[in-house]
Amino acid sequence: MNLDIRDVRTQLLIVVGVLLLLDLAAIGVLLSPAGRSRSAQQQRLAQLQLEKIGKTRAEAAFQGMDQKIATARQQETDFNRDHLAERYSTMSEQLSQIANEAGVQVSDVKYDERDEKNTPKGYDSIDITMQVHGNYTQDMRFINAVERQKMLLLIDAVGFSGMQGDELTVSVHLSTYLRSAA
Repeated sequence: MNLDIRDVRTQLLIVVGVLLLLDLAAIGVLLSPAGRSRSAQQQRLAQLQLEKIGKTRAEAAFQGMDQKIATARQQETDFNRDHLAERYSTMSEQLSQIANEAGVQVSDVKYDERDEKNTPKGYDSIDITMQVHGNYTQDMRFINAVERQKMLLLIDAVGFSGMQGDELTVSVHLSTYLRSAA
């Protein structure tokens, strides 16, 4: 009887081994692409295509970056040369020219350098305060000319200071940037 139990046990071990191999094969099929449904494969393909498109677009933005940087540097240089003064005298000459063309007199011109944390390196932030004397039309012509001229001068405030006869006195507050030597 001992012999029969050994035979049964050997046969059971063989059956269990075969079943384990079948289980492993079934798990392998389920995890492989062959075991997935067609719709799941199509969804995965669509997802991969979208990822590829996104990566291609991101890569395209960086193509020619060295040329883009060189162009941006040249544009900054051109802007600085055309719109920002290097010296106070340049700003003063520009304001005097505008005043002469508008037919107004300018007095009490004050230049104050602002110490701002957000001013870019290589620039000084400047406040300009002045009194402009002329009739209403001349004063408006001066203000409009300041707004239209090439040099960067931003009008922050305009206030009425007084009137004497036909002459209107207007207080004008401007701000700009000066290219620093740094």
